[in-house]
Amino acid sequence: MYLRHPGIFPLKEVFIIMPTEFDRDVVVIGAGLSGLNAATLLKEAGLSVIVVEARNRVGGLTYSPTSAAYGGRVDLGGQWVSPKHGRINKLIEKYTVPLIKQFVTGQRVCLHGEDAFVGAMGTVPGLTDDEQTAYKNAFGKLYEAMDRIAANPWESADADQLDSITYATWVNSVCEPGRVRGAMTRIPGAYYGALAEEISALELLQKLKSCGGPIFMSSTEGGGQSAHMMGTQIASEGMARDLGDDIVLSAPVRTVDWTAKGAKVHTEAGVWRARYVVFATSPTMINQIRFTPQLPSKRRMLHQRFPNGRNTKAVIVYDRPFWRDRNLNGNVISTDGSLTAAYDLGDEEARKGILITLFTGLPAYRVDNLAPAQRKARVLQLLTQALGPEAQDPVEYMERVWADEEWSGGASSPFLTPGALTTIAGDLREPVGPLYWAGTHMSPEYRGYMEGALAAGEIAARRITEAC
Repeated sequence: MYLRHPGIFPLKEVFIIMPTEFDRDVVVIGAGLSGLNAATLLKEAGLSVIVVEARNRVGGLTYSPTSAAYGGRVDLGGQWVSPKHGRINKLIEKYTVPLIKQFVTGQRVCLHGEDAFVGAMGTVPGLTDDEQTAYKNAFGKLYEAMDRIAANPWESADADQLDSITYATWVNSVCEPGRVRGAMTRIPGAYYGALAEEISALELLQKLKSCGGPIFMSSTEGGGQSAHMMGTQIASEGMARDLGDDIVLSAPVRTVDWTAKGAKVHTEAGVWRARYVVFATSPTMINQIRFTPQLPSKRRMLHQRFPNGRNTKAVIVYDRPFWRDRNLNGNVISTDGSLTAAYDLGDEEARKGILITLFTGLPAYRVDNLAPAQRKARVLQLLTQALGPEAQDPVEYMERVWADEEWSGGASSPFLTPGALTTIAGDLREPVGPLYWAGTHMSPEYRGYMEGALAAGEIAARRITEAC
């Protein structure tokens, strides 16, 4: 029969013949950055590849719709990069993705309940002198704990103790109740969408260490927030064009039959037999697939203890960046869990005002279940409290609740619950027969970043080529 191939925008539509089965060396499940990078490298190595994607688009957790008010593409998914993220920067250059240095001229705002305090970037405005000292001490203890994490975190001297408690328990042991504890507790939500009460302390510490630590991650001078792409999905679209017809969209995987010699991948768009399969998707999504035979119990239990966090993002466009008139740079944080952060995405000469607001971890739980109109009102209320009454009147508002996205189910970086990391230990990234694992959560470096996604795809491709 003939199936109208959905194509990859802006590729032209093609028609393909759909026999019962396709044969490839490798089936890659997931057309985000990790899966596309794995497929590209495997193809360059001379292997035949097919990428199957459940969505009707490529990009995974990068999503860049066009904003009529802004006059270009904006991002409702990942977008920040550091100069040290070599892989993603190569794609930015190759596919001419717009990149803007993060605007930080002026002061930031921090919300504490009904109060809004102003201060310099890199500080938590509103803390008293004693609280600032306590915050510095707590951060020092965080870095001391990070420094003790071994390259294989389960081999750390205090691995068992740290993996037996949540990060909230760890914070409570170094911070008194109050705003300092609130500032420290926001870290897993800010970077990974996880609640402090649910993520293993060992897991968080090793995730932070793999990314250079929170000071680097929040730095706008060479760190993780140095610059942001405007149209991140362009990179995935470029990789997809280069892969040509070796991508099938709207093809959710339902069943994987496997043996030591290969696998058969059943999707809603066809069935493919392959020597190897790369799962470039979260464990939450893998759990929706039926395996015959079932995965080994150790792997199944790992996936059950590897949930997604929460991440909701809004893009708000104004006629002009009015907050700059008050010497504010548009950066807003909170210690009360009301929001994770807001950022000004314009450049130094911006005529339009464009803000994004992030609700990750606890803040996401507080807005995700609101009706869309209520959620928008809450976002604008918080921006008004921080930046002024003009925030009530945007010319455009767009949002994405990633927990409601069918093929994502949450935030960009799954996290391990207490006890999982020391239990799975060295088997964390090991293949199961012909089945290999990718996605940013599988990367030993920059976990949760686009760079981590690319690195994990690279590792999976290399291991398969070495196994051939």
